[in-house]
Amino acid sequence: MCRLVDLDDSGLATSCADDTELRGRDLDCAADEYELDALYAADRDPATGELGRPRLLEPSRCIAPSDLAAAAAREFARLPIQPSPLHVQPPDGWSLINIETITYTDDQPQTFDTELLGVPVTLRATPAEFTWDYDDHSPAVTTTDPGGEYPDHTVSHTYTRPGTATIGLTTTWSGQFQITGLPAWTPVPGEATTATTADLITIHDARSRLVEDSLPTG
Repeated sequence: MCRLVDLDDSGLATSCADDTELRGRDLDCAADEYELDALYAADRDPATGELGRPRLLEPSRCIAPSDLAAAAAREFARLPIQPSPLHVQPPDGWSLINIETITYTDDQPQTFDTELLGVPVTLRATPAEFTWDYDDHSPAVTTTDPGGEYPDHTVSHTYTRPGTATIGLTTTWSGQFQITGLPAWTPVPGEATTATTADLITIHDARSRLVEDSLPTG
């Protein structure tokens, strides 16, 4: 496990012969695999402070994305995913019965750099579904569409009675991970959810009435 090369800054190299360093065997990994270096440990002499002979804990090996799937799922479940923003139009805390109350969010993914079993990876959370609760006892609406602003809106709700409502949004996120330096993204088993609520809105009953308009004289 030693080879001819200078590695003076490595304490483990002191156990090898002169002009050599500790080295794992070279591997020929596939294009979609990551070469994980060997892992060694050595005990330090409490009297002299010198490291003893290193011992091999894990040999160097090729890591495929499938080897990281379970660890990726555990890490994905712990990610601090920011809840999707929830926008409501009209934007001033009120709406009217029998007209559309527009809701929308965005579908931007969120990425996180971390390590899985010693392998550097990027985890990505991508919105997959949006569930809208309009707080008027009507069934929640689930879409894959994040909606949009007026006049290009695609997600809305029409209230039929005056009152107040706190609109809620639950976003379901799917996960993928990418080993650093490799091009492919691999799906993560499972999913995550976040919840968002908008400010309280008041739904008014707009009534029309006929009034007399004074005609100009003269």
